[in-house]
Amino acid sequence: MAKLKVGIIGAGGGVAAVHFQAYLEVDSIEVVAGAELNEVALEEVTTKWGVRGYTDFEEMLKTEQLDIVCICVPARYHRHVAEKVADYKVHILIEKPLATSLEDGQAIVDKCHAQGIKLYYGASYRMLTANIKAREMIQNGELGEISMALETVIGGDGLENYNECGPHHYEPGTPGGCGMGIVDHGIHLIDLFCWFLDSEVDTVFGRGNISGEIPASEHVTATFTNGVVVHLIANTISFSAQLPSEGIFRWGGSWDPDGKLSLEPGWADNPASFQIHGSKGALSVYPYAEQLIYFAKDTVKPVRLEQRPMPGNFAMQMESFVDSIINDRKPAVAGEDGLKALKIILAAYESAKTQQLIKL
Repeated sequence: MAKLKVGIIGAGGGVAAVHFQAYLEVDSIEVVAGAELNEVALEEVTTKWGVRGYTDFEEMLKTEQLDIVCICVPARYHRHVAEKVADYKVHILIEKPLATSLEDGQAIVDKCHAQGIKLYYGASYRMLTANIKAREMIQNGELGEISMALETVIGGDGLENYNECGPHHYEPGTPGGCGMGIVDHGIHLIDLFCWFLDSEVDTVFGRGNISGEIPASEHVTATFTNGVVVHLIANTISFSAQLPSEGIFRWGGSWDPDGKLSLEPGWADNPASFQIHGSKGALSVYPYAEQLIYFAKDTVKPVRLEQRPMPGNFAMQMESFVDSIINDRKPAVAGEDGLKALKIILAAYESAKTQQLIKL
């Protein structure tokens, strides 16, 4: 079978580098081209990855016979780029968040449906092996009735060194913040728990940072229709209070709470983790470290995983997407999933604005 040809738009960005690296693991595709406005970054991409480069992504679409385009541009431009790609009837894998407004997110989904192309939402957290195993244990009833889940992201280097995504990523005055805030990172966890629980969110309370404004602590409390409460807490304007001995070894790459990316294994002083609590047991999940620890009465033990360290999760989502294209199936993670997660995150902003609990 001929390999599907892939182009990456926003090829000079940090997340695009993860896509390029991951796709070396995928035998069914060939990355042939990349588009990037920054000419210096574009030259680095074409040299390192051996692809054809374009400063105009539409020129890439006209010239290359692409089967899939990965959209890795800043979120505020997702709608513009996705609608152009859809006009060329090329299947789309789009990074999170789907868009920066529900209007734009819905427009992307509708355009892809109208053009008869598949839209895969880049919920790469679903492909991390610790998360896959955690869902399996939840679905099998090994934790009993789930009552609560919690993620805290606390770190940084003080307010004066706060590193927000900036106006190139999120338009000033709109929901935004830093790479480990609730919009750019927390949206992964919202999608993940919708997937874990097979349930819908009923109410949301919280607050999030606004692009270009003074940052503060962020939080989302989402109550699901089955009664589960999910808490997300983010503060990247202070300092981690974890001791180095409380860290963990990770097998693959990771983003740290400061937003710095590494694609190498190593020791994580302040590892990303979340906890799930049920009536029979609880889990502490370290997604990038690919470790899972089970707690129950008189029991604390690690759970064995079939590991495929990051960026293997990006390879797995592409493999899933290719399968849906070849077999003409709905993508495992569709645009509607991205729209649902976005709606929940934006409800936290509405809650802060109105000082009310938002019912979805």
